[in-house]
Amino acid sequence: MKSEVIVIGTNQDCTEKALNLTEEFAASLPKKGQMRLHLLAEEMMNLFRSITGEMEAEYWIENNGDKYALHLDTETIMYSKKRSELMELSSKKENAAAKGVIGKIREAFELALLPEDERDAMASHHAMLGFADPTSFSAASGDNEFWKMSDYISGVENSEDMEFAQEAKDELEKSIIANLAKEVTIGIRGGKVSMTVEWTAE
Repeated sequence: MKSEVIVIGTNQDCTEKALNLTEEFAASLPKKGQMRLHLLAEEMMNLFRSITGEMEAEYWIENNGDKYALHLDTETIMYSKKRSELMELSSKKENAAAKGVIGKIREAFELALLPEDERDAMASHHAMLGFADPTSFSAASGDNEFWKMSDYISGVENSEDMEFAQEAKDELEKSIIANLAKEVTIGIRGGKVSMTVEWTAE
């Protein structure tokens, strides 16, 4: 089953519109399930509103049995020059540090909005400095690329940097999305960037 597809924007309060749709779709779930889906949608909207720059996206929910997926799709490409100009308008002149899993999801989403050559240049820069990029995209079939929360969590668990690993684990324990979502995927398909949050009802 699939909900209505609504259009939301970062330049407006998209939260109420998206949460109303989520609540309508989750109405048949037990109260606990309704609350969990509500929290995931709220986290998703907070993340979307924190993206640098103005854009519109389509939001909808679908389910197959007890498996649910919250979708956010946009075709807006944020060129690095435009992103830099927007940073100049901000009070801090820089984006908030990508701390915790929600920060990494936002960073992956913003990176996915860049043209392919700029994404590749950023990945190369990280590699030259000897850093493993937590927001790197792995190629799948065809031209599709994906970033997955489960890969990030696996990287944290296998990290040899004990200070980073402990801080990241603490953030994961506190994160609503990390504790409730089965998976979070950022996908690049041609000119479209998609975020999917998967959840399974108990």
